[in-house]
Amino acid sequence: MSDRDLHTALQHWNSKVEGNYTYQELAQKFLQSNQKVNSLSDFKDNLYEYLISSITGGSGKRQWQQKLHTQLKNTLTQANSQKPDEFLIMRICSQLLNFLIVESHLSIQHFSFIDLITNQGTLVTTELLLKIVLICPKVKPYLEKRLTILFQHYESANTSDIKWLVKILEQVNIAMVIYFGNIDISYFKETG
Repeated sequence: MSDRDLHTALQHWNSKVEGNYTYQELAQKFLQSNQKVNSLSDFKDNLYEYLISSITGGSGKRQWQQKLHTQLKNTLTQANSQKPDEFLIMRICSQLLNFLIVESHLSIQHFSFIDLITNQGTLVTTELLLKIVLICPKVKPYLEKRLTILFQHYESANTSDIKWLVKILEQVNIAMVIYFGNIDISYFKETG
């Protein structure tokens, strides 16, 4: 990543989005508005709306929204009538990461991830992953594991053949440092 790209990324992840909120503020707003939700089914519907706000126009938007909606609808269906709790939310978020990135090291099926990056770009894809981790920080190690599986799968590949992976890893690392790290990045807030 060039210095200019790094500076742009740092400014983006520090900027206000979606109605002048930070991603952290959006996550807190989502969690607060869902404290009184009585069923996991309703929570999943709300989670879908929260997540699709990141998916921009362009090729595949409707298709991605449908895939995401179907995935959420079919996740933990046996618990749909239960009130969402920390455990259920963590299970939903971890299964979403499986769906979005890769299930396991035994089955490296990541066509959906490549499709998402191809159609939405690394920035929107990272926003989607960040939004999940911000509402359920306990799945952050799970996100890291999914990305590690892909990294290990491609570690012997030529970097020029996997630019998409390099770019997504760069964006995710920057976003995670900003939202979960403890470094002072106030300069980038001021120069945005």
